[in-house]
Amino acid sequence: MRPLDANELEALKLFANGRSAEEIAAEMNVSRSMAQHYVRVAARKLGARNRVHAVALAVRMGMFEVAGGGN
Repeated sequence: MRPLDANELEALKLFANGRSAEEIAAEMNVSRSMAQHYVRVAARKLGARNRVHAVALAVRMGMFEVAGGGN
């Protein structure tokens, strides 16, 4: 696994917490396509099958926690 850069990790965190590409872009002050790119690259670097799998792997590796994940 290659390490994620700060933008990739931030975009993946936002995606994990339910943000759309437009919301991620606005929060990170980048274009929608760049926000999507960050999430795609993060998934590829993690060896994930898709974006949701990337979130699961990142959470399992302790990279971040998903909001509202407690019981």
